[in-house]
Amino acid sequence: MLSKSVVIAELNKQLSVKLTYLNTTLQQAIDSRNSDTKSSAGDKFETSREMAQIEIHKIETEILKTQQFINNLLSKASQFITTNKGNFLIAIPFGKLILNETKIFCISNSAPIAKDLVNTAISAQFNYGGVEYKVLDIS
Repeated sequence: MLSKSVVIAELNKQLSVKLTYLNTTLQQAIDSRNSDTKSSAGDKFETSREMAQIEIHKIETEILKTQQFINNLLSKASQFITTNKGNFLIAIPFGKLILNETKIFCISNSAPIAKDLVNTAISAQFNYGGVEYKVLDIS
């Protein structure tokens, strides 16, 4: 059985890998933009640089989002809930995480199912989306 600390450590590791990748991609995009030389077709040059700048902005936004996820994951309270239908980490909206061939759904506390998960005691059941869930463990 997985523990909350193991799941959080793996999620933090994956977010850190993503952050490293994004920083590398950002540097490559900046280098590419800066190495673009002006040709006789000035409009093409300006369009190319503007498109590169848009891509750089997208990457920077993704970096900020990933950094915020890491900060929230490590600083905010989280809950790891095991049900008969799956495992849920209520911390950040990361999506599905697979660890030791086990699926963990990483959701924020504002996700619709989070309210039912948090407000249900161990061994109690709740219905969400027509599916019966039974809470097996909370940590």
